Amino acid sequence: MRPGENNSKKARLGSDTSGEACRNCSVLHQTLKEYVEALLVLKQSVIDSDNLLTDYQGKCSDILSIVSLLHVLYSL
Repeated sequence: MRPGENNSKKARLGSDTSGEACRNCSVLHQTLKEYVEALLVLKQSVIDSDNLLTDYQGKCSDILSIVSLLHVLYSL
């Protein structure tokens, strides 16, 4: 379920009276807040994934240099 999915149905059912408009604004504000929170979680996940991949790439580079060194040593 997407953030604010339940509340969006309520917003569509509102009438044009000022009380309903204010309620709809608060529903829209809450939905926007939920989307922002979800985007912040996604952003942190992307950052964590990037850090993990950077570490992995460094380890792979280290392993490749060791393998190259071993090839040189075995060829002697």
